[in-house]
Amino acid sequence: MTKIYHIAGSDVQPCDRVIAEVASILSAGGLALVPTETVYGLSVAVDACKAGTAHPGESQPLVNGAAVPAEDSGYRRIFSVKHRDLAQTVPWLVSGTKDLDRFGKDIDAATRALADAFWPGALTLIVPANERVPRFMQAADGTVALRCSASPVIAALIEACACPLATTSANTHGRPAPAAWGEIEPEVLQGVDAAIDAGETICRDASTIVTCTSGELAIVRHGALSDEDVIRVACAAGARLRASSRQ
Repeated sequence: MTKIYHIAGSDVQPCDRVIAEVASILSAGGLALVPTETVYGLSVAVDACKAGTAHPGESQPLVNGAAVPAEDSGYRRIFSVKHRDLAQTVPWLVSGTKDLDRFGKDIDAATRALADAFWPGALTLIVPANERVPRFMQAADGTVALRCSASPVIAALIEACACPLATTSANTHGRPAPAAWGEIEPEVLQGVDAAIDAGETICRDASTIVTCTSGELAIVRHGALSDEDVIRVACAAGARLRASSRQ
């Protein structure tokens, strides 16, 4: 049964008890439904996402040639709840700009400028992953998506877990991402170990996703942060806007 915690809002620091209890569930390998400032997400603690051997009678799927955690793990349950393929990646929520180098490599000037300008905030940056990112959690091209959320709830959980949270929107495939507690699908809520109800999110839209490769900026997903602001900062840092990203 899902344990539900109610707090005043996604911009409010929840009590220490809520953070401690949800962080304990995450650190033990559980799956939690959490509010960010953009949309509600399904989260697992990255350090609890350890590849293991399959249970008897269970096949061992591979992603990027690497074994993924067991079927009953919080990480695998993300995909069963969302009805998504295991090869699809899950972005990481991190604690700050220092994590660009902690989990990424060959970070370009435009990406650093974007993180400095908009983190914490509604911007997800796709960067080349380093060896700290398990292969099964990387995209096929060896990248990982990182975001520093402005939500005090997320910041407190990351600190309590002492690791990033792998987090994706809390909706089944093809359905809109929930920006309020009342928009969460019952099937999704029933599929998690814990959930934090913070009412309506501040942004009511998913994060903007961008990548900078070989000096070119590409807007992968239009979201809560305006394209104009992203382009202004990235181009000031020397990036060129990829033709396919122009409106």
